[in-house]
Amino acid sequence: MNFGNFDFGQITQVLSSASFPVTKAQLIQHARSFGANEQVLGMLEMVPDKVFDSQQEILDNIKEKGLGGLGDLGNLGGFKF
Repeated sequence: MNFGNFDFGQITQVLSSASFPVTKAQLIQHARSFGANEQVLGMLEMVPDKVFDSQQEILDNIKEKGLGGLGDLGNLGGFKF
C-alpha cells in the first residue's frame, strides 16, 4: 500500500518482526537494528510515546498523523495536501 511516496510495505516488514507489546523507544531501536531507512524511522518517530499492542495500532497512528503532518500544509500552488 502506498501513501504518497511512502511504501507501507517497508514499515510492515519492520513491524512484522517486532515483539508486542512494544514501546516507541523499543520499536525505534528494533527498526534501526533491522536496517530500516530514514523514512521508516521518521514515521516511527511520529507515533506517541506509549506501549503498542499490535502492528495495526502503530500503522493506524502513522496514518492518523497524516504522514509527517502533510495533511496540515493546506493548498500549495494548487496542490492540495
